[in-house]
Amino acid sequence: MKPLVVVIPHRREVALLKQAVAACAPWPVVVVDDSDGGAPPMATARVRLSGGSGFARAANAGLAWAEGEGYAWALVLNDDARPEPGCVEALLAAAGPGVGAVGPVLVGPAGVESAGIRFSETTARLRQVTEAPAARRPVDALSGACLLISSHRRFDEGFGHGMEDVALCRALRAEGLAVLVEPRARCWHQGGATVSRRSAEAVRHAVAGHLRLVGEDRARRGLVLAYALGQAAREDWSVGRLRAVWAGWRGV
Repeated sequence: MKPLVVVIPHRREVALLKQAVAACAPWPVVVVDDSDGGAPPMATARVRLSGGSGFARAANAGLAWAEGEGYAWALVLNDDARPEPGCVEALLAAAGPGVGAVGPVLVGPAGVESAGIRFSETTARLRQVTEAPAARRPVDALSGACLLISSHRRFDEGFGHGMEDVALCRALRAEGLAVLVEPRARCWHQGGATVSRRSAEAVRHAVAGHLRLVGEDRARRGLVLAYALGQAAREDWSVGRLRAVWAGWRGV
């Protein structure tokens, strides 16, 4: 089998997409074009969707293409992310038998954005790890902004925008597979290119996705609502924000 292909779901920002593709050289890339008008031709393989399908469905279309083309591993990459030199190689070196997913240290405008995600099965609390480890280590989950997985894996398309990465990593760990952050791999992530992180759409999807993650447990669902309201109090205690939280809670 061929070792690896980079799968880039694309929604809006063509300039960032071009930077992402360039940063992946010399590795092969497939762009999953989920834009409304169609991305311009590029020197990559391409899968065309109808537009607005969502991250999980777009990523799955790319993963299906990768599996069909005989690639063992797929690096799912946001179109506003850029792997630093040596990142892809370090991720692939960490992959192998017993490993379900590997992610880099994600770096954004404010510094380290994510070196893995902690998820409490008891309290349903999610927390980004923002200190890069000295060595490779297991984590509960990884960001889908730059995520190396086997090409036969798929995201749960029931998630709108967000939490599908946590759900996949959770499923991998349930199978006894390791989910690892590799500090030798670093990736720049602009963030918010597809959906602004504090927009009503992002908040609604985040709450709905978090609820889907915890299932029907009433106590944990109540905690999810409390976390969303607490975050709103810290960031933007506005009518629009509260409506978005409520819409996510109701699954609208």
